[in-house]
Amino acid sequence: MKTKLFAAAAILAVAVSAPAFAQTVGSVGASINYSNIDTRLGSADGTSANFDGSVALPAASNWTLTLNGDVNVSDNDLSDQTVAQGAAHLTTTINDWRVGGFTALSRPANDTVWGVGAEASKYLDKVTLTGLVAYGQSNDLDVDLYSARGEARYFVTDDFRLNAGVGYAKLDGGANDADLWDVNVGGEYKFAGSGWSTFGKYTHAESKDLADLKADTVNVGFRYTFGGSLKTRDHSGADLVDAATLFGALTR
Repeated sequence: MKTKLFAAAAILAVAVSAPAFAQTVGSVGASINYSNIDTRLGSADGTSANFDGSVALPAASNWTLTLNGDVNVSDNDLSDQTVAQGAAHLTTTINDWRVGGFTALSRPANDTVWGVGAEASKYLDKVTLTGLVAYGQSNDLDVDLYSARGEARYFVTDDFRLNAGVGYAKLDGGANDADLWDVNVGGEYKFAGSGWSTFGKYTHAESKDLADLKADTVNVGFRYTFGGSLKTRDHSGADLVDAATLFGALTR
């Protein structure tokens, strides 16, 4: 089941409005994904192109509105569709914590998927710890979706980040019941004196309920950050979970 969450409007707003929000922080990026899926029924692999954007907009008092989204273009054995997706977050800062909630929406492959959840981030000197819980529904499949995710980000410098995460997703819908775990590692390096950075991420996911699914995905690309360093982007709320990551590999 390959889900790409809605927000063509959100990603377009990020890309077009970024220069106008000189006091805000965010990024736009492009990347290539390579995925290999192996099940007891067979295996397949394929590549896709991804274009993403995110912006953190200061609101009243200590509140922040974060919009993020992406457009994924694929034409391979795994998928042959172009899908936009996105999420909106409203968070506030309390000392070195950021807490709040989000909502996300998608319409992949004639389905409609939406999700809501709560999230929290803890900012330490060189480490950011994040966690979330979420609930959603796939309307056409008539199933409920549950997710819990966590990630640790270590800043070697303000412009060099390493990260690792783990996620659990559950699909609850009678014959469609499934549980899936995934783990990921990655990093991003921003070039000195430039807004440009390069990044990479590796994700491994497994589900015995989905024909003994084992999936591996490698994502590499470039990103342009406006408003500060990678650490500034992280602490501003611009790096909150994106819609594609929300329910993990179960819904991509």
